[in-house]
Amino acid sequence: MKISCGILIKSVRFLNNRGFTMLEMLFAFSIFLMVVSFFPLVFNYFFKDEPFEARNKLMEWHVFVNQLKKEVRLSDEIVVFDDRIILIKIGQKIQFDKHGSNIRRRLDDKGHEIVLQQVKSIRFEPLKDGMRLTVNDLFNQEHTASFYSFLNLEEEYHDP
Repeated sequence: MKISCGILIKSVRFLNNRGFTMLEMLFAFSIFLMVVSFFPLVFNYFFKDEPFEARNKLMEWHVFVNQLKKEVRLSDEIVVFDDRIILIKIGQKIQFDKHGSNIRRRLDDKGHEIVLQQVKSIRFEPLKDGMRLTVNDLFNQEHTASFYSFLNLEEEYHDP
């Protein structure tokens, strides 16, 4: 014990000889349970956030459109159906169509490469010297892009 200015101060180790009581333990455990009960909400917010997935879907859509534009520009011929397109490039047939909830790319009817995921429906429409693609995804967003081939422009330029 120390005496200073007439006040008796006990050492902390001798302040409570009774230990951790059952009431204190129940109080601490209830606070712990309240904090832990918020974990599922926090995990749901961070890992299953639909707007976050929708933003990623939009980025995936832009990558797909750029790849398909390149394929269309380099192709020799475009055949547009309502639910698929066929591009002819150097004797090879490249087909884009819906397979389940994905859009796939097939080369000469062999195998398939997934190029866009989580697709509800697709629609191809022929345009002069190109086509228009409309995609509805599983997040109820509609995406539209137009693709043009420059083959007829090259033929018109070289014809004089």
